[in-house]
Amino acid sequence: MRISSPSSTPRRRSGISPGSASSLKLKVAASIVAISSIHLLGAFMEAETVPNDKLIVLVIMHLTFVVSALLLTVMDRLVVEHER
Repeated sequence: MRISSPSSTPRRRSGISPGSASSLKLKVAASIVAISSIHLLGAFMEAETVPNDKLIVLVIMHLTFVVSALLLTVMDRLVVEHER
């Protein structure tokens, strides 16, 4: 019977694994898009008092968040397919 010492066993990180790290990254990106959507909706609800240039900036920022989240998703899927 062999007893292994703690130094001889492979160490696993107690944090997040690479698979859950990419999942967490996508969840954060989706949350940012959701928060941006709510903020943009609030701006459109007060469209009479909000200047048009501010609405344009908010729409551009929201679209940037959406495109970034989509690109993160595509990159994650490409990495998963490449690892197979």
